[in-house]
Parts: sequence; structure tokens; C-alpha cells
Amino acid sequence: MPCLISEFRTSELYEGDVMNKGIYPALSGGVAYEKLLTIIANNVANVNTAGYKADRPVFKVDMPDSIYQSQNPPSPISDKFYTEIDSVFTDFNSGVIRQTGNVLDLAIEGDGFFVIDTPDGTRYTRSGNFILDASKTLTTVDGHMVMGDGGPIILEEGKIAVDADGRVSVNGSEVNKVKIVDFEKPYTLTKDQNNMFFGAGEQTAGGYKLLQGAVELSNVNSVKEMAAMISVLRGYESYQKVMTTMDETSAKANEVGRV
Repeated sequence: MPCLISEFRTSELYEGDVMNKGIYPALSGGVAYEKLLTIIANNVANVNTAGYKADRPVFKVDMPDSIYQSQNPPSPISDKFYTEIDSVFTDFNSGVIRQTGNVLDLAIEGDGFFVIDTPDGTRYTRSGNFILDASKTLTTVDGHMVMGDGGPIILEEGKIAVDADGRVSVNGSEVNKVKIVDFEKPYTLTKDQNNMFFGAGEQTAGGYKLLQGAVELSNVNSVKEMAAMISVLRGYESYQKVMTTMDETSAKANEVGRV
């Protein structure tokens, strides 16, 4: 892209006290497409991140009572007619579950989240590619403890088994139970770093099945996301061309006026 539309200076829309109002729909559309491209690119970057949940945009169109309202000089803020991304929500649909054969990998089939203890407080995740730290405690790959009903899950040497309800045993002796919680739908959880979420209102999950030796993959469809990225890039370029054409037309009109 030759330039970012979001860096287009609004002062360039003025020629003396004359402004081409029509450029604002194109400007706002281009800025919205920039943000959309960032969202899609982040989804694509996490296509191989276990348990990742894709982000989706919500668009909004702002339009005054009359697009012919005028001020002197007109304000691009109060006299607006443009499209913008109003918010971004998380798509909590499940990803495909893949068998890994790693006894520490866990996947939730159904609704629910693993509970993770972090320095910033309790966090929740669907990413079940866990490891053991030096103290034999089950943690995320970032070193945060995975919580069980009885606290941190400590696994000594031996045959580790996790049943469908989350009961953890070593050499046949139960040592803990993986804590799985859920929330009222639609989920209002907020994304945090390291593929985790935070929020209030946790409740005991039900109807889930825990699978050992498997992980839930990202719910990003790489083919659809790449197709969307191509479509957004084309739309973005179209907005750029519209703005360039309108700017050139305005400049020529002002030259004629001076003659």
C-alpha cells in the first residue's frame, strides 16, 4: 500500500475555506478497512495457536440529519457521514480437536474453560497444550499454573491419566481434578495476552468431556481469512483511488476558480 489512509491529514481537505465533504465517506471507509485488515492479519497469524478464538468486527454508519449541513469551516467530527468499526467481538466457536499423543495435552469437548493462575489474577483459556515446570506442577507454556479443584496440579513421576471428567491420577491414584468453569452466554469475556481471557461470573461447567493427548486448534479458517484479506485490500485500494481522484478534481476546480 503506497500510504495509509489513516495518515491522510484532514487539513489537506481544505483549500482556503472550501472543503470537499464527499471525501469523508471514502476516508472513513478506508480507515475502517485498515482496522479490518489488522484484525484479519492477527487472526491469520494465530491460525496455528492452540485454542485461539478469532476476532470479528462490528461496523457502524454515522450519518447526520442532512449530509448537506455546513459550518464555516465545516468540522469533520460534528458534520460526519462515515463508516467505522464500532467494536470487535470474539468468536467463541470451537476449533477442531487434534490428537497429539502428549499425555499433558488436554482438550475440552463442549463448553468450558481451563482456569489459570497468573500474577494478574485468574485467567481462562481453551488452550490445553500444557507442560510440567521444575516443581512438577502443570502449567501453561508461559509458566502459569493450571488450577484443579484442589489447587495447583502437581504430578510426580509415573503414569499420568486424565479421565473425561478431568480427574487426574498418577499410577492409578487420584491426585486432583482439572478445574473447568463456564460463563453465561453470550460470553462477555475480555481477551488478555497469551491467549487467555478474564471476566466475572464463573460457574461450574457441565456437559463437557475432557480429552487427554489432544488439543483444540484455532477456530480460524485460513482459507476464508485469506480470501477476506484479498477482498479488503481491493476495497482499500478503491477508497485510495476515490480519495486521490476527488483531491485532484478539487485542486483543478480551485485552479479554474482562481483564473
